[in-house]
Amino acid sequence: MKFPREKRESRTVAQPPPEAVQRVDGGGAWGPTQFDLPDRNGSNSQAVLIVALVGVVVLLVIAGLWALAYFQFT
Repeated sequence: MKFPREKRESRTVAQPPPEAVQRVDGGGAWGPTQFDLPDRNGSNSQAVLIVALVGVVVLLVIAGLWALAYFQFT
């Protein structure tokens, strides 16, 4: 049994607020966001370096706590 396809009008679900027309700093009509992407020709090496350093610090803390627990309780 086949049903006919339902045809719907296309309509805008959400619209940016009227004051969004004034915003030109970034993030589009809704304003700047936390996750704005860098320019295509930009470099994200600083972000990679920060994430890598944070990862190394977290791993060192975990290794230190494991070593402390290992030598304390054995």
